[in-house]
Amino acid sequence: MSRASFYRKVKGVLDLTPNEYIRVERLKKAAQLLKQDDYKINEICYMVGFNSPSYFSKCFQQQFGILPKDFQEQK
Repeated sequence: MSRASFYRKVKGVLDLTPNEYIRVERLKKAAQLLKQDDYKINEICYMVGFNSPSYFSKCFQQQFGILPKDFQEQK
C-alpha cells in the first residue's frame, strides 16, 4: 500500500490524518499523566513525543480548551 493510499484510508475511517490521529492520542496520554501529578509538564511533553514544550502547550489547549498547567491544577 502506498503512503498516499494509506493516508486516504485512515482519513476516510477516522476523519483525521494519521499525523492528527497520533497527535490526539499523544495528547490523551498527556492528559492522563497530568492527572496523576507525578511529573512536571515539561517531562510529560517529552514522554509523549513532543519536542517543544511551547508546541505541546499550544496543541493541548487546542485539543482540550485549557492550558496543561490549568488542567493539572484542576485534577
